[in-house]
Amino acid sequence: MVNISDLKVGQVLKNEFEGITRDLLKQYAKASGDTNPIHTNDAIAERAGLKGVIGHGLLSFGFISKLFEDFLEHGKYGTIIDIAVQMRGMVRCGDLLITKATVNKIEGKRVYFDVKQTTITSIDIKDNEDNIVKQFEAGEKGYISEKDIERGLVKTKEVPEGILTYRERIATPGQAIIELFE
Repeated sequence: MVNISDLKVGQVLKNEFEGITRDLLKQYAKASGDTNPIHTNDAIAERAGLKGVIGHGLLSFGFISKLFEDFLEHGKYGTIIDIAVQMRGMVRCGDLLITKATVNKIEGKRVYFDVKQTTITSIDIKDNEDNIVKQFEAGEKGYISEKDIERGLVKTKEVPEGILTYRERIATPGQAIIELFE
């Protein structure tokens, strides 16, 4: 049950999806009718200057609406009034897609959220002597730019295999409003 009294400013709804694959993009292209080959064909995407296929913007947006639909139990406790986002960053195969919605205001039965969808793009894992133990597609194809490095988006963290280098960036910021039925 979702009650307005249970929600607080600052509360976060969150979803993570780690299944962005070429097969998923092909399935989505077929189901959605968006068969633009930059989403399904590496050679064409590269000729378009993309270094490889990118996810459909509306596929990413679908994870935002899913977050709210799941929270509202598909209309059982309320409805989505508005979702407004800006698609700023590309989502690539292998990315971890993290969707967060933070309550910023509650008025009556309406709840207002700041939405932030972030991609985590793994580059490589190195051992303690700086040898590459594992390289991901982003490292192989050069998805990470000097601009990413300058902006402080490239980070490292320890993982069981060594030191993971990855890029973390906001791909889709925005706002949303839901209205509860109670």
